[in-house]
Amino acid sequence: MTPHSDAEDDLDFTSPQKPAPPPPPERVASARKEANTGSPQLQRTGFYVAMARNAGGRVTPRNGSRHSIFIIEDDKALTELVGEVLAKAGFLTRFARNRTEINAEFNKPPLPDLVLLDVQLPDADGFQILERIRGNPKIKNLPVIMMTGKSEVTDVARGLSLGADGYVTKPFKISGLVQAVNTVLGIEQKE
Repeated sequence: MTPHSDAEDDLDFTSPQKPAPPPPPERVASARKEANTGSPQLQRTGFYVAMARNAGGRVTPRNGSRHSIFIIEDDKALTELVGEVLAKAGFLTRFARNRTEINAEFNKPPLPDLVLLDVQLPDADGFQILERIRGNPKIKNLPVIMMTGKSEVTDVARGLSLGADGYVTKPFKISGLVQAVNTVLGIEQKE
């Protein structure tokens, strides 16, 4: 299979990464403020459900009909559950558990419309994967939601300051995850 044209700018997540410059101080301050707003919600309910934003309006599906969600998660049971729920919500799903699988999926056309990214992977750090996505001109605007057990304010602030469009902590409400995906993609919510 020949990689698609979007793959020409090093979509290799296994090669050593050049250190990324730190995010600008104003972005870090804004991310910390946003992360702090979710902390009381986490303490009260055990879930972050409102850490998603849409920056550019509705995202058009790359395949022309249905949005494709790329789930990067190493927990098989959670991957199956999230995949099933998103499929029932009308999304196409793709999966990866490690760097090799991430490479394979990013180099299959078409690119996904959104990435759900775990932070703790067996051979990768999700924050570094996010940095690599944001540093690649072909995929830098790809929406990314961090989906992780790392729920400290510093972790949330780090993800948001690195450019995540949302941050959902485990355990999460499935409805909250679907709502975050819809928010980031600019899909109107059904009441």
